Amino acid sequence: MRKVLVGIVVYAAVMGGIAAYRWHIWTFGTDTGTFSQVVLDAFGGFRDGPEQGTHFRFHWAPMLATLYPLVALTRSALSLEFAQIALSALAAVPLYALVRAHASERLAVACGLLALFYPPLVAVAFLEFHEIAFYAPVAIALFWAADRARWRAFAAFALVAVLIREEACVVFALVGLVFASLGWVARDRPGAGLLVGAPREPRRLVVAGLGLSLAAAAALGIYFGLVIPRVGMWQPVRFYDYPFAHGPLGVALALLAHPAYLCAVLTWGRLGYVLEALGPLAFLPLRSRWSLLALPGLVGVLLSSDAIAWRMGSHYAGIWIPWLLIGTAATLVDFERKRSPQFAGRAFGAIVACSVLFFVAFNPTHVLHYLRPVYAQADARRALALVPRGATMITHDEWFARIALTHPNATVFMRPDICYAVWADDFPNEYYQHVLRPQFRADVAAGSARIVESFGKVRVYESTAARCARAAAARISAPQTRG
Repeated sequence: MRKVLVGIVVYAAVMGGIAAYRWHIWTFGTDTGTFSQVVLDAFGGFRDGPEQGTHFRFHWAPMLATLYPLVALTRSALSLEFAQIALSALAAVPLYALVRAHASERLAVACGLLALFYPPLVAVAFLEFHEIAFYAPVAIALFWAADRARWRAFAAFALVAVLIREEACVVFALVGLVFASLGWVARDRPGAGLLVGAPREPRRLVVAGLGLSLAAAAALGIYFGLVIPRVGMWQPVRFYDYPFAHGPLGVALALLAHPAYLCAVLTWGRLGYVLEALGPLAFLPLRSRWSLLALPGLVGVLLSSDAIAWRMGSHYAGIWIPWLLIGTAATLVDFERKRSPQFAGRAFGAIVACSVLFFVAFNPTHVLHYLRPVYAQADARRALALVPRGATMITHDEWFARIALTHPNATVFMRPDICYAVWADDFPNEYYQHVLRPQFRADVAAGSARIVESFGKVRVYESTAARCARAAAARISAPQTRG
């Protein structure tokens, strides 16, 4: 276990150092800033600027409230990136413990370290923060608790599991049914553990599995039956928009009823995504039935009509990653038990080689891209400092991430109530150059906006609308205090 802990410390130090450097050069995007606003408003409605209201319109994510002390104390969105790195690293602990119960210390350490260098999981830790960061350590810990018949721990992890995200609830509902079915089949034959297909306490596994499914179903019922009707339409439905169906359930039913529609889904890009998931693991998950637990999440990602969901390096991969790691661990344990420790060691060596090759050829972190500054900071800092902290404002994605907590009404999307904008004329973004910049130039020409100040190519725009003028007058007349 000591080697795994050393690996976690090294991993956290390296990844944390890279994150700190990215923060220094301003290359974190919108999501990190968005979630910092969501977390800081955890007890006020989970609201943020870019999503124009509560985050619950997009995802069921009560677990974000646990990060409130961290963000409230640090007042920095960078703290969320550190939290994401820590959560990803912690997946190594239950994976080690799961394997150690069935195999040698050497293989258990190898599997624990696997969670630290599996490329898709490294990418989830590296990019912008998302609530899916909780998923991998919790899913593996839940499996470990079921394997070891630690039912109190299982109940605790199950409670956390159903508070992460709505698609996680769907997966855990199915996982619970699988656990219950396996427990029922083996109800009179207790064995060495779930990982090797022989539950230690089959009858209790039935109860635990059904309890997990019911808890996940209850969370989904609360979200879609009580929360969504009060906050508006579930926004991710747009990720499932095809000519033949709309919404995840509609698309799935349409494909079952009309298999010909599969032509719209079976693309080379999606095939490449699957190969990028299995390739770094030397395709060993295919030898374990536990890898089938990855299918619900993987299918949900692949059915998306938006390619960003099945672009390796996006956070959506987090929904299937832990199950492939468990499937790989089960395969390696099987190799050691039925063949030899040497054979298992060679198989793990193949995983290391494939992962290294994958990092070199298809690195999903795109680290070289993100370690280059997007734009000089000096002028941007001075321009952003001119905007009143309570004002509604819009700016570039990377700049928003920096000021999201100091400017709670900041956003990256155009809204009718925007009073200020901070843009750089030469900012390297096609949408800005072809859509937003011409729009603001036209607004200035028409008199509906004015340039307050310029710092090099960076300009501070202010709307001349009556509401913004009244707000500005109120700020000027309000007594100024110093703390």
